[in-house]
Amino acid sequence: MIRLGSRSALFFRANVALSMVSVALQTVLLVTVWRAVYTNRTAVAGISESDAVSYAVIAMLLWHVALPWQLSSIPERVREGTVATDLIRPVGVVGQSLLQSVGGTVGAIPGVLVGLAIALALGGLTPPASGAALLGFLLTATLGWLLAALLNLAVSMVAFWTTDTRGPFYVYRAIASFASGALVPLWFIPAWLHPFLDALPFGLQVFAPLQLWQGQDPFGGLGGVLAAQLGWLAGATAIVALVTWRALRKVVINGG
Repeated sequence: MIRLGSRSALFFRANVALSMVSVALQTVLLVTVWRAVYTNRTAVAGISESDAVSYAVIAMLLWHVALPWQLSSIPERVREGTVATDLIRPVGVVGQSLLQSVGGTVGAIPGVLVGLAIALALGGLTPPASGAALLGFLLTATLGWLLAALLNLAVSMVAFWTTDTRGPFYVYRAIASFASGALVPLWFIPAWLHPFLDALPFGLQVFAPLQLWQGQDPFGGLGGVLAAQLGWLAGATAIVALVTWRALRKVVINGG
């Protein structure tokens, strides 16, 4: 399934090339715009220009991996009726979808490498605060990806109830992109919004790992972030299990 997911992502070379071009353009625009924001300023909300630019680039790359345009292959498989075959395989529907998500992440790596190369060339990346900060970032970014994959899967299960999944997907994408800090760093969000955003899991996918990268201590440090992520992972797993249980008892397969 991992191989299938990566092959699906890399099979159409034109799509891979367009993805790389898109990431390259986003990287250039982010570096340019954030530097313009800091014109005649040394810091905004206590954040320096170099940290803000680096954050914006890495956040975009993380989100490129964690929130692909196709949240899951489930809607397509339900629409085509192939999910009926998936149900009798040794690996369940959830396991198959998660493994394909891993493959899709592998397929997104070329775009990430292009973005990193351009950001380095433009001087738009700052190194992690320390070796421990780098390890903390890698660990929490991995758990953040897993949390995003589970939530993506839960949302994609709406395909079992409706044939048009675009509306729920767009709403979910908009909320997740904003609340994770992928669009705007949460440092710059009004204070009254923070309690609402802190109650959601999305900040653990992008903002918290990048805070660790820059030497900050969200949730009291690495241990606090890991505890919060593991708690949300347990909750997301329970949600996926419940939604899957309900969905598989309401299967409407157009092609089967």
